[in-house]
Amino acid sequence: MAHASPPTGMEKALCKMLDLIDKRLCGNRQEPVGMFLAGGMAVNYYCDTRFTEDVDASFSKRVILPHAEDLVVPYKRETGEDSYLYFDAQYNPSFGLMHDDFQKDAQEWIGIGNEKRCIHLYVLAPVDLAVSKIVRYSEDDHKDIMALANAGLITPESVRCRAEEALKLYAGNTDHIKQVIRGIAREIELAQGE
Repeated sequence: MAHASPPTGMEKALCKMLDLIDKRLCGNRQEPVGMFLAGGMAVNYYCDTRFTEDVDASFSKRVILPHAEDLVVPYKRETGEDSYLYFDAQYNPSFGLMHDDFQKDAQEWIGIGNEKRCIHLYVLAPVDLAVSKIVRYSEDDHKDIMALANAGLITPESVRCRAEEALKLYAGNTDHIKQVIRGIAREIELAQGE
């Protein structure tokens, strides 16, 4: 897993971003605020398979973030190329499929400096990460789900059960999403030889 090795330029940039958010949100606050990482960066945390520079995250409290342009952190990629990490202010877990327990089941990102901030970074559990990608289900979402499956971090049954539980909380016609869930579960079964 990428988080077990020495910090990359991107991880150092993420630490700087967390420091910026921490400075703005926390002040004298004693109680930690959870920041829950989703998207490609969370998949990269588990699988080190996809490079992304946007930070998709939600918080355990309602927050007023710095302006988006204040949450852009420059860094050098491992190739030496100049790049930047930015916070995606448009990300919202309410617009996708998300289980009610996603915060409770998220894993703390150890080694990113949580102990010195009131902002504590957590990464969605692999099954919740997969479920969160079902509604949009773009080519990248498909690749991310299959990377989690190929790494043995999710099973067809875990995705199917978690997604169906999450779907109970949604309004509207869910027939198409149910078909996508069945298709994804079948594809994971085939990939894992079940």
